[in-house]
Amino acid sequence: MSADSHDLQPAAPPPEVFISYASRDYDKVQRIAEQLAALGVNFWLDRQAIDGGANFALAIARGIKQSRVVMLMCSDAALRSRNVNQEILLAWKYARPYLPLLLEAVSFPEQVEYFLEGFQWIEVLDRPTTEWLPRVQRALTAVGVTSSAPAQSATVIDRQSALIDAAPVRPAQSRADLTGLRALASFNDRVWPVAAARLPPDRQPRPTFRGLGAPQDDVQHGYELGSRLGLAIQAERAGHLLLIDEGPEEIIYCLCPSWFAPDTHIHKGVNYLPQAGARYELFHVSGEPGREQLLAIITDEPLALDWLPPDPHTPARVLNTQDIELLLTQLRQLAPASWSAFATYFDVVR
Repeated sequence: MSADSHDLQPAAPPPEVFISYASRDYDKVQRIAEQLAALGVNFWLDRQAIDGGANFALAIARGIKQSRVVMLMCSDAALRSRNVNQEILLAWKYARPYLPLLLEAVSFPEQVEYFLEGFQWIEVLDRPTTEWLPRVQRALTAVGVTSSAPAQSATVIDRQSALIDAAPVRPAQSRADLTGLRALASFNDRVWPVAAARLPPDRQPRPTFRGLGAPQDDVQHGYELGSRLGLAIQAERAGHLLLIDEGPEEIIYCLCPSWFAPDTHIHKGVNYLPQAGARYELFHVSGEPGREQLLAIITDEPLALDWLPPDPHTPARVLNTQDIELLLTQLRQLAPASWSAFATYFDVVR
């Protein structure tokens, strides 16, 4: 035994909680982190966990992979943060559950409705620590996160001023299907329907971007049966598009590649579908009234999916379970930094 062996210390256990947040929210997040530290929770926070000169992307990937749960600090800035989106995709890749903490009321609540479903989330907002911290601790305990100190017990006062126990919270495990993938994509607001009259005639990409939280001037989320419309997709960089639509009939169509948009390549900025010169000039709203769910996936390289129908008289391919499983398999094999997912919806009414 060497003399130096006496100096060896056992390796510190990896952090059990990965904290994902937008840099704008750092002061709020730091205060929450201090409360977690007081409970003895072992967590990962980038400004504390990454040494100078370390590989930032590798450190984040390792932190998520080794964690038991990813704690999402939800705010408008976080829901639009590319870094937060990549961390969400990494958590999906490694099948880590999510625990959303709502830091503020968000402008687009549908972006987090999947994660806010049931009792899967916790409102921090401007509430006292005694209202939300015990719920956080119980939620972490539910997925095996250890803590060395009890949180101060608390009750919550409802609208009738009656005292009730804080509702249980359990982190949400993202589903390994199209619904789960849309839930990840719903942290973006980069695809939207456009009425036919408002589409530019040449359909050329526009290199324009909205500011953080700025509204889309040409968006509406309700269309009558028989309407004709196009779609706008805002890409932060050039890439290749896969666009999927699922309507109330539960039929899933691939809209790109299709005869609406046979070319998967898109440019940086706002791109319009149907593409200029495509066989079909507009999308026609038909079928049953209800909600149409749109999912746009942009990859650096085209996916190995030959989904363009061989016959142009079939505008778009109908996808089956095996197609979706193949898509999910390919996406899990990609580096999260090499693809992005955007989602939106619109309602079809009579």
